Amino acid sequence: MSDNWDEEGPHGHPLIATLAGGAVLVLAALLGPRFGSPLPFPALLIGGAAAGLVLWLIGFLATTRHANLGWKLGSLALLIGAGAGAAAIAHGQFQTQSRADASSFAEIELAADGTPLLPAGAAARGPVSRLYAEALQADVAAQRALGDALDKFGAGALNSPYLLQQNPHAIGNCKEIAPIRALVAEQGLARMARRKALAEEIGSASLPRAAKLGIARIVGDAAADPLPASQQAMLDATAELCTLLARRSWYNANGYFGFRSGADAAAFTALGARRRAVAEQAGAIDRDARARITAGRDEVRDALSRSIYARD
Repeated sequence: MSDNWDEEGPHGHPLIATLAGGAVLVLAALLGPRFGSPLPFPALLIGGAAAGLVLWLIGFLATTRHANLGWKLGSLALLIGAGAGAAAIAHGQFQTQSRADASSFAEIELAADGTPLLPAGAAARGPVSRLYAEALQADVAAQRALGDALDKFGAGALNSPYLLQQNPHAIGNCKEIAPIRALVAEQGLARMARRKALAEEIGSASLPRAAKLGIARIVGDAAADPLPASQQAMLDATAELCTLLARRSWYNANGYFGFRSGADAAAFTALGARRRAVAEQAGAIDRDARARITAGRDEVRDALSRSIYARD
């Protein structure tokens, strides 16, 4: 600068141009994150500095060109610096928004039956939280629909000769299990689609890589979801049991299935072992899901405990 800083020339108003440019940059930093998509911090810095340069050029053409060299260079430095500062403000806002979104996963809990429970108002914390809340609701609705279909079929009666005597509907309509198979397949595809949408949203979020990995672990891998196959395996065994009991060679042996046919008795025993194995597999899937969600939650908590400017 020079001692003639205030000598702006007859038409030069560099101070006004610089302040106006700075105001535009600050306004963009405050409002931009509400409407724009998150960008990497280096890209924001370059964009902010470039915006400062563009505003300086506008001011230069309008008035600063009439000022002395000190004002010209000083205004340029101030606006480029203000652009970089505005980028830092925007980055902080993007990070704050994303971290609010991720906080839903840091606060997740598990119900007694293993169902994930999000904190109150989680769906309003951001796009990933909203999608996951919707996915959880869809999963619960799907499980309820499957349970209703199995109840309508009468699957529970296949476990007790007394109940089957009271409600023999299932063994008279074993083919009705086919629509339940189709329902499970349809639910599996819908579940996969929800997980894929979540993976895309997680990938585009402005978050540290560790937080993204933790959230992705909670959500689960769409391509490696063992639940539909486990459900189909149980339906396969249930269908075979229905067909076996439909032969009506069984009787109520004090609350247990007795058989007048040795071959049917052996088949029933084998099916019982198979169904227990499938049930044990389902239990393992549930335990793995609980452990996966808990581990993912801890990863997100650790990631969010660090500064938004810390290197990942």
